[in-house]
Amino acid sequence: MKILNSIISYLKLIKAGIYLLITGALCGIDSKNELKYRKKCSHILTNMIAKEVIIEGEIDKNANIFLGNHTHNLDIALFESVIDEKIIWIAKAELGKIPVIKYMLTKTDMILVDRSNKASTIKMIREIKNRIKRNLKIAAFPEGTRNKKNPKKLLPFKKGLKGVVEKLNLKVQPFVIINLSFAFKKNPFRVKKQTIKVIFLPSFYPKDNPNWYEDMREKMQEILNKKNNKMLNDK
Repeated sequence: MKILNSIISYLKLIKAGIYLLITGALCGIDSKNELKYRKKCSHILTNMIAKEVIIEGEIDKNANIFLGNHTHNLDIALFESVIDEKIIWIAKAELGKIPVIKYMLTKTDMILVDRSNKASTIKMIREIKNRIKRNLKIAAFPEGTRNKKNPKKLLPFKKGLKGVVEKLNLKVQPFVIINLSFAFKKNPFRVKKQTIKVIFLPSFYPKDNPNWYEDMREKMQEILNKKNNKMLNDK
C-alpha cells in the first residue's frame, strides 16, 4: 500500500509542476489577470496537502509586511490561499535563474534579492517603497531558507531584512505555519494530507520596540513548540 501511495504522490508532484508551469505562462501572457491565476494555483496546491486549513488570529489589513517561518516550498502557496490580496514576496535571486520561475516572478512584481551583494539591499529598499506606494502587501521569510532537518526549529533570522523594515518603518505582522511539512513522508516518499494551521500574531511597528526582531523570533518559536506538540498529542 505504501508503494502505491508513493506512486500516486509522485504523480501529484508532476501534476503540481504542470500547474506551476501553466500558471507562470498565464501570468506572463495575461498580466492583468495574474492575481486570479496565482490564487487558483495556490488553492489547488494547498488542497493537495491539506485536509483542513485553520486560521488563528486576525489578519491586519493595514500591515505592510508579513514575516513568517519557512517550512516547505509550498509555504508560499498556502499563504497565498489564505490572503485574498496580492502578495509581493521577497525571494532569493537564485530563483530568478530558473527560466519558468523567473518569467513568473518578473511578471508579478516580486522582489529578488542577492544576499551576496550589498547593493542588492539598496535595490530592495527602493522596490519595497515602490510596492508600498501602490498599496501592495509584502511577505518574506526572515530565516532566508527552510530548516530541512527540523522544521519545528527556526533558523537564525537574516539581519538585512531587519534593517530594511526598520528603515522604512513598515507595519509588521508575524505569522507561523504549523504542520505543513509533515504532509510529506519518507521511506517511501508519499503525501499524506494534514490539518495545517496559519497563526497570525498581533501587528506592530518596529520603532515601538528596539528588540522587536529578537522578540518576534522568540514568540514564533514558542508557538511552534506549543502548537506542534499539541497537534501531535491530538493524533
